[in-house]
This record gives sequence, structure tokens and C-alpha cells, in this order.
Amino acid sequence: MSEETPIVEAAANATASFGSTIVRTFSEDLPLFVIYLVSDPLKALQMSHMVVLLVLLPALVLWVQGQMATIRKARSIDRDAFIEEDAPSPEDIAKMENEAKKSPQNSAVWQIGVSAKAVAVSEEASLLGFNFARSPTAAHPAAREISDTILLVMIKPFEGAPRRPAVVAFLPSRVCSPAVVAEVAKRIMQVLPDTRVTTMEEIQDEMPKIVEKRKAEIASNPALAAPSVVQQSQQAAAAAAAQTAAAAGEKPVQPKLPMNPTPCRGCFVCKKEIESKIKQCSACKSVIYCSADCATKDWPNHKIMCGIYKANMQRLTDENLNNFPFTWYTSEKRLDNYNQVPFLVENELHNVGVYRRLCQCFQQLQWGELSGELAVQMEADAVKDDEKKRFLLTGLPLELFPLGRPPKAGVSPESIASWEDWYKAYNLPLTSPVALVFEMPLTVWYLIKKYAPTRTVNGRRQLTLHLLGPEREADLVHIFTYMLPLLPNTDIILHMVGPTVSKRLRPEHTAYSFTSGTSTLNVTLTSAEYSSVHYDSSYFGSVNKKTQGATPPDLVIILNGGVFQYQTFAPTIKLLMDKGARIVFTEPIETSAVVMGKQFEGMKWSLTAPIEVNPFRQPVFQWKKEVNLPGWSNGFITGAGKLEGVAQE
Repeated sequence: MSEETPIVEAAANATASFGSTIVRTFSEDLPLFVIYLVSDPLKALQMSHMVVLLVLLPALVLWVQGQMATIRKARSIDRDAFIEEDAPSPEDIAKMENEAKKSPQNSAVWQIGVSAKAVAVSEEASLLGFNFARSPTAAHPAAREISDTILLVMIKPFEGAPRRPAVVAFLPSRVCSPAVVAEVAKRIMQVLPDTRVTTMEEIQDEMPKIVEKRKAEIASNPALAAPSVVQQSQQAAAAAAAQTAAAAGEKPVQPKLPMNPTPCRGCFVCKKEIESKIKQCSACKSVIYCSADCATKDWPNHKIMCGIYKANMQRLTDENLNNFPFTWYTSEKRLDNYNQVPFLVENELHNVGVYRRLCQCFQQLQWGELSGELAVQMEADAVKDDEKKRFLLTGLPLELFPLGRPPKAGVSPESIASWEDWYKAYNLPLTSPVALVFEMPLTVWYLIKKYAPTRTVNGRRQLTLHLLGPEREADLVHIFTYMLPLLPNTDIILHMVGPTVSKRLRPEHTAYSFTSGTSTLNVTLTSAEYSSVHYDSSYFGSVNKKTQGATPPDLVIILNGGVFQYQTFAPTIKLLMDKGARIVFTEPIETSAVVMGKQFEGMKWSLTAPIEVNPFRQPVFQWKKEVNLPGWSNGFITGAGKLEGVAQE
């Protein structure tokens, strides 16, 4: 049971500081927060100092939009209805109880976590749902709220089909009293006499038998397993098959998945799903509402940004930003983020090599750990002496073999200015999805090419880069070698620094060295808040001999930053401002870069590079439920400081 407990406790604790005010917060907060919520809800929510919410965000969004609406419905069991009442009526409760009785039963044990502000329900490490306490002054959710939530989850769980368990067990971490547990048990067992309500302590001795019974049940009918169990099983099988096939020089065979239809849109204000015709701002056409009332309610905030949104939407059309050269993303056919996983499966790349961060299957691994895992796989006895087999572990196409291969003869780095140019330089077919991962190293190369100074020692260019707040970049270390042929006769030191980097990395997985042609690359991964110790580079030289003598950064790079969404970035930006650093940023949507410029002005600094479209942005459209604003990972570029190639005022 130790595996399930932290997940449920995290669910309960994550809801604690939000309380019942979360919807009001979204609709009433400052314009800046609204903009960041539009650009990237995950990062915007991090401003709430609830880091644990990173784990629970998908559950929160879907729960608030779906299940919270269900439990507050007014006169019918319509789960998509939205009503004003804060508690279900007696009629609703009776209907909910009747529907719960219809849910098929299995032998699972549901774990119930109760914190001061919320109740969470999980099954075998799958979070099935949670709910907030209705009273902000109560010590914990009331027995009625807990039992209502359990019944509701039986009708409409976060994952999987409706179902009810054989046992409902409260976790030891609960903050409610034995009397509350007893009251919940009485209510549930009155409705469902065959469902036992107890505590994990009481059934501890019975768990071996319960587990064996559950295993037998799943063996006879795998569809009865919790979604997380199915996913973990599929993930393990896919990873094993990928490694075995790669070692044998083959590609794994993956079952096909159908492409997802466009999801329902949602109201920017009330968050309700919109199944009928949507309404949107007539001026900017970027923000979606369910009704004129919600549009009117949002107008005091929206009018501040409407002109900026309109300009961003106009740029999409004027510059034809959806016009990628690929067969799978053109101005007529777009690859949206909700179809990224089916697309990977279709191309037999799901859970393979450097593509593994493009889905949620490996989210239990922290940033940087997949680079370490790939390094270990490359040193396995079966492949370590075979360069091609080592290469195949990356999942990259053979046109790029060996790792760090230069472009074909006659192609100069200066001639590469777009995805199409880079694909032609390697004779890659435009059907290849490799751009989904090369967006990171090619964006960094483009920023170097455009903004980094030229500093030479003994006829060789020396380049020190600091990449702050790395996430996916830290798991793509090996393919940064492809920058080297595009930067001939150059020695690059790339320090990736941020609290986002895993603290669990082995020492040998905190530093990597590569050579390609006449250039070298040394990469370090450091889990820390960036400070002056890191800026002057002496810290890195003390822990890695290969970076001794490195200078302060020639260029500081922050990818997909959302800089002012992170409270910890403020002192970092102030430090870089004081040091006169050259900084370049990328943002998923243009609006975020515009807002960042306003923030810089407030700090008596300014962006010195105009906002431009990144030609090497990831060709996956960042579709969002409540807005139409165009966005791609590393979509837009801007910068500050004395950047090369930028006229200074």
C-alpha cells in the first residue's frame, strides 16, 4: 500500500490551499495572471505556491470542469449542467444514489484521503477524483461531502468507466474523526450494502488475500484494472520491446491509436464545457465564452489585452504561421497537442529513446533522468561496442547516424534558416517526426547564431552558455551534439541550471562530453537556484575539470520561460540585469513575450530584441480549451542586454 498512499495524500494536500475560492480566483485575479493562465495554465498555477499541483493539474482541470459541475447540478443528473447551488438537492442525491447502484462492482479497494480542505479518491495509484470542502471554516469536509464524493466517483470517475469497489478504505493520514468515518460508512452501506467502508488500518491483515483476489480478477478480465495499472503495464512492455528491438537493430511494432477528435471548448470565465455553438470576443476572436453574461463579466480584464490578442491572431494569418513543410503539419492540416501521442504511436516512436518526454508515461522520472537512463542503456554489454546499436537506442532515423553527424557535403551552416533547409541538409523525408525533439537543440543553435558574441582563443571560438530552468532540454542532452557541425571549430560549454533538474542524478549523469568534427561540447546539469556563484562559472570548474577556466556566460538562454510566473526567477533576473548579461528568451505564445516586456519596463530595464517567430519552433500546435491564441513550444523569441546583431539605443 505504500505506493498508493503518497499519491492520494498529494491529491488531498494539493487542494488544501486552493479551498473553495479557486473558481473566483481564476475570474477575478490580476490581468497578468490572466495572461499567464491563457498562455500556459500549468505554469500559471505554479504561482499559487502549490508545486504539488504539477502532479495533479490534469485531474484538477477535468475534475473542476466535469465532476464539480456534476455534484452541483440543480434538478437533473445531467453531468454537464452548471448551477449556482453549492450543495446537491435531495432529489439530486436520490438520483446520484440510484446511479451509483447501477455501476458494476469489482474487487478493488478505493483509498480515501481527507485533508483539512478536501477529500480525494484513488484506486491502485489512479486518482479517480477529489472535491473541496464547502465550508472554508470547517476543520475538514463533512461526512455528507465525503460520501457524496465517493458516490459521485462511482458514477463518473476521473479515469475509466463507472464502477464501484468492494472496499472503501480511509487512509491513515485522514484528519477526520472515527465518528465521521462511521457516519460515511453508514451512509454508503445504506445505499450499497455490498460495499464495505473501513480504514486501511483495519484491513491491513486482510490485504494479502484482497490483493490476490484482485490479481485473479484482473487476470481474467484486464479491462477491470485501474487505468494507471494498464498504463504502467503497457509502458513497461513498450519500453522493454523498444530496448530489445533497438539492440537488435530493429524498430518496435506498436499498436495503432486513432487520432482524437477536437475536444469540447470551454468558457474562459466559468470553465464550463461548451457543447453548443461557442461565443468569442468579436474584436480579437481569441477568447471563448459560453454566454454573453460571461463575456460581460470578463470585459474589465479582457479590454486591457484585447488589442494585443488581436495583433497576435492577425500575425497567425499574415505570416501563415501554420505553414510548416511537413506532410503531417501544413497550413491545411495541423498537428495539435491532444494528438501528439497517437501521432507518435502511428510513427512507432511512443516511449522510444529521445521521444519519451513527449507523453506523460515517464512523468515519475524527474528532468535529466531520461538522459542518464539513455547513457546507461548505451553502455549495456549488448550494444556498447556497436556504434549503430547505441545510436538506435535514441530512436532517431538512420539519416542522422552517427550521433552528431554533419550535414551532407556542400551544405553550409549559413544556408540553414528553416526546418525545410535542415531536413534537406540531412536528406530527411518530410514525413519524419524528428523535428518534435530537435526543436530544442536547433532553437539553441539559432539563438547562438543570431545573438551570441564571437570570442576566440588560439584561433578557436569559445562559447559558454547558461541555460536556466531546463526541463525537457535536460532529457535531450545527447542530441545537442548536432549543434556542433553547425558551429565548426568551436568549444562549447553548456551549463543547464535550475531547481527543475533532478537531485537524484548519479554524478556521472550530471556531466556529458561530446565531439563532432572540429567542435566539442561539454554539458553539465545542476539542480539549484541560479545565483552569482553560477554566473561567474567558478562553481562549475570546481566540480567538473572539463569546464575549468570557463568564463561568465556569453549568452543566457531561458526556453519556454514564463519568467515572471516563477517567483524564484525574480532574483535571477535582477542578478542578470546587474551583471549586464545577454539574455534570450523563448515563449510559447506571443502574448507572454509582450507581457514580459511590460514587466521589464517596470524594473527599469527593457527588451532589446524585437519579438520574432522562431523558425525552429516545435511543429505541434498548443491547442487550448478556452482560447484561440496561436502557440508552439519555443514559438517566439525576444531578448535583453547587449545582444549581437541587435542595434542598441
